[in-house]
Amino acid sequence: MGETSGGKDKKAKTPKKKSKTSKIILIIAVVTLLIAAILGGSYYLGIIHTIMGWEKANSHAEIAIGKPVFIALPEIKTDLKTNECRSPFLRAVIHVQLSPEDVHRLEEVQPQVMDAILTHLRGQERQSLVGKDGSERLRFEIVQIIENIIKPAKVHTILFKDLIVQ
Repeated sequence: MGETSGGKDKKAKTPKKKSKTSKIILIIAVVTLLIAAILGGSYYLGIIHTIMGWEKANSHAEIAIGKPVFIALPEIKTDLKTNECRSPFLRAVIHVQLSPEDVHRLEEVQPQVMDAILTHLRGQERQSLVGKDGSERLRFEIVQIIENIIKPAKVHTILFKDLIVQ
């Protein structure tokens, strides 16, 4: 009988040992994850950089492009798309803002730019050009037209000195 009870004691102690070792492993894992989270957060927030005296990397770049230049395009007068006999028309004076080194490129291809803008405008309806949303959409489309022609040069923006839709 003594042997049987001794065997039961060994079996009874084994689960307790397993539970103690699993608790220890769990505690070690939690502590390791906590330390990793604290260190990762400190690194992300830059606390480690200041403690260690490291310089933080720049997150943006600056390019010196010079003062932008405005180039006036010739006045645009065109009729708009309609299904009626009497068609509405548009009159616009556009100034293109770009870098000084890109001015010569725009001047070289100005006839193609004017043709593309006029062709685009003739396909527009009056309703799509009226109001602030219409003029902003038109501004975006004209910038895209000009940039496609003067690639690789970039247009900063265009300004409407005059924009009349009748």
